[in-house]
Amino acid sequence: MNKIFIFFFIISTQNLFSQTHAIEELVVDLSGNASVSDFSNNTYYHAYDSCDVSWTIIDDSIPNGWLFSICFPICYSPGITSASQVFPNNSEQYLNCHIYPNNIPGSGVIYMEITTNGVQRDTVEWRATAINDLTLNEYSETSNRKIINIYNLEGRKLSKAITNQVILIEFDDGLIEKRIMLN
Repeated sequence: MNKIFIFFFIISTQNLFSQTHAIEELVVDLSGNASVSDFSNNTYYHAYDSCDVSWTIIDDSIPNGWLFSICFPICYSPGITSASQVFPNNSEQYLNCHIYPNNIPGSGVIYMEITTNGVQRDTVEWRATAINDLTLNEYSETSNRKIINIYNLEGRKLSKAITNQVILIEFDDGLIEKRIMLN
């Protein structure tokens, strides 16, 4: 009798420990030119079960003059720093941050806390960098220089170039170039 009770207890409590959601990326890098109206990057929130989700911006360290807005899943105006919504089970929700640099170069971080079903808390970190105008040159791939390392604008080494984002390329001749890899 004890074994039957334990079996049904284990089966009935499985839902208490099941995963209700997942966020694809908890750290999202954004970069762009300071002279553009805005730049953005996104990730996705996957609801495996019906989820009551609220979000709030818990901290930011962006340059004075910058604005930002969040899309989750609808796009909010700059200045809106919290909202809530119910997501249906087996759904994918767009999670995005727009940066409005207003011609001000710099970098900053925005921390967004997402609370699911009033219990589970996740923090998404949006790392943004806006640089001054770039001089774009087309390079032939026939150059005899070899690439030693590729970095993002924060100095983190990348395993490969990211398209449509600013990167730094270190060559074997000691030269470091700032480039945007286009599709």
